[in-house]
Amino acid sequence: MMGKSALLAVGGGGLSGMAVLAALAGSPLGVIAVYLAALPLLMAGLALGTSGFGLAAGTGLAVALVFGGFAAAGLYAGMHVIPSWLIVQQSLRTQAGTVDGWRPAGDVLAVLTLLIAFVVAASSWASGGAEGIEAAVRQVLTTATGMIAGIDEATRGALVDQVAPLFPGFSAVFWLITLVANVALAQGLLVTRGWNRRPKPQWSALRLPAWLDWPLVGAAVLALAGSGDVAYVARNVVVILLTPYFLVGLAVVHGIARRARSRGLMLAAFYGLLMVFFVFAAAMVAALGIAEQWIGVRRRLDAGPPAAND
Repeated sequence: MMGKSALLAVGGGGLSGMAVLAALAGSPLGVIAVYLAALPLLMAGLALGTSGFGLAAGTGLAVALVFGGFAAAGLYAGMHVIPSWLIVQQSLRTQAGTVDGWRPAGDVLAVLTLLIAFVVAASSWASGGAEGIEAAVRQVLTTATGMIAGIDEATRGALVDQVAPLFPGFSAVFWLITLVANVALAQGLLVTRGWNRRPKPQWSALRLPAWLDWPLVGAAVLALAGSGDVAYVARNVVVILLTPYFLVGLAVVHGIARRARSRGLMLAAFYGLLMVFFVFAAAMVAALGIAEQWIGVRRRLDAGPPAAND
């Protein structure tokens, strides 16, 4: 890899590293940019391969290390470099028997989800004190909410009680969704330029590998039958492992909307309800995704012609 490709990889890696540094410095723009820090790495990897990704990641790590120190470099590596490397490595694998000859997007998503679930479980166990993991999480949340002006003690306690039981899981879900959004954006931008190595995945046809059911069932059993730290960690792992099924459920919803006469209105109403009643609505969408995996909801919908849009 020479010339222009190398410059693009180095430039992308530099931008990625600086985005994280800007966020750590408290810059308002940096807080927004950090959510896109993986984008240049993914674009370099998906366009130039593992060598391009290595050059971009090395540049980003060097920027984070020189200007932010080992803590910033470690955070950057864990939050962006390692999951982005896994995405690129899995996405650029060919696989016989698939429609386009490439590893399905659902398989890549499943492996990424397992990585994030493992990181959350391991870090939770490592951070748990003598009083247990949930108590340690509550202490962190109490300290964080204490920095917010205008909140009385009763409100602060109620907020911590509400958030603490699933805080690690929902934090990881946000991380996972951000990575998925960056992958979709990176691949979309590459396709428009003709720089993509693999075809753009059909997200509307997203399907997960059957083996992902087993970690989900195992974590659910531990969450229900276990106690203490075991139940707490397992419960949060269940939330993380349900995220791919939630995305499959979204694909099913969009498939249903294509058959409706007022597609835009239906989707607007759906996402409005999802935002207002997020936990309940997200659980229903994830259940729809599980149903799709087991009984093939989309296959049944595709039996008839879609309705015309108004």
